[in-house]
Amino acid sequence: MALPVKLSDIKMEVLPKHEGGYDVRAMLPGEIPGALVLCHHLPQGHILSFEGQREFIRIFFLCEGSLSFSAESKTFRYAEKAIFVAKPESGIQISAAEDSVLLEIRWELNEQDLADLDASPTQFPISEAYRDALQYRDFFKSETTISRALLKQSVIPRFAMGSVEAKGDDLVGMHAHPLLDQFFFSFPENDMNLLIDCRICPMKGNTLLHIPLGSNHGVIALGDQRMHYLWIDCTPQELKQQAVEYLDEVHKPTGEKQTLE
Repeated sequence: MALPVKLSDIKMEVLPKHEGGYDVRAMLPGEIPGALVLCHHLPQGHILSFEGQREFIRIFFLCEGSLSFSAESKTFRYAEKAIFVAKPESGIQISAAEDSVLLEIRWELNEQDLADLDASPTQFPISEAYRDALQYRDFFKSETTISRALLKQSVIPRFAMGSVEAKGDDLVGMHAHPLLDQFFFSFPENDMNLLIDCRICPMKGNTLLHIPLGSNHGVIALGDQRMHYLWIDCTPQELKQQAVEYLDEVHKPTGEKQTLE
């Protein structure tokens, strides 16, 4: 059983105010083994180019702005929140049509992960607007909480990603992930209280926070508060199959496209 987390042990990092020009910042490096979270600020006209390799896969999420993703002779343009993932060996070019904020998660791959990707029926590159993502519900969330599955379990080995959105008053009930190490990344409008092992941790926008593996946690938003954040699940190799089975069990597609408006 995991030991209770002290408030002083909760690791979080808030993005500083952006001063202009291109900037990339690593957030909480080394906090979850195998995962590196980077936040890129791209000014209008800026181009990022990445060569293919086989050491890690890049998961991109457009938080703000307008840009295009190009890989494998395909181009996807977005002026809204969106996700993009190409296979690790694919070269990628990203061009900013206007000032943009882009989250990148580099997830290290072992030989079994690479074999699983090579055998996967999933068509890469993966690209989807945020509003089109599959919505699901957990037993510990209310019917007014909107949950989105951006990358379902098994698409990328030992990795999954989604989001949670709700206005106050709303609650994500206390629950634990004994199989998952998890990051929360909050959108600018986020203003909520994270409940973790019977402690209250206020969390505003533009913040990356680590939910340690096995910690009992939940989220509450009251009154004018709003919760809106990404969750990023990272699974150790030895827990891979159990984690997929757990997420298959608790994430139930709603078959609807709910909005807060």
